[in-house]
Amino acid sequence: EVCDDPELRSRVHWARVKTFRRAIEKVYRCYDCQVARLLDVCRQALFFASMHDLCDCLDALAADPDVRLCRIANRLRLDYDSAETAGYRDLLLNLRIDMAETRRLGV
Repeated sequence: EVCDDPELRSRVHWARVKTFRRAIEKVYRCYDCQVARLLDVCRQALFFASMHDLCDCLDALAADPDVRLCRIANRLRLDYDSAETAGYRDLLLNLRIDMAETRRLGV
């Protein structure tokens, strides 16, 4: 939808792929040299006007054959203690886009 709508496209700020240097640094500093633990090669934030819109997006991701959901951290659930994040709540997804171009790029 975004590609076909100039107004929507103007509101998207596409993230960049993490630099090789930063990825290596994070693997050494945070993941004890375990490369497979590096999941955030490219970060992107999406904002939704309603829970319905968020659920529609999740349904679309789950139905996409090129998308692999690797991890979900649901900080919107009712039993989540938002005091741990100063009241901030979100839904974090780690996903992998598995298609010829991403394999070619090694991401």
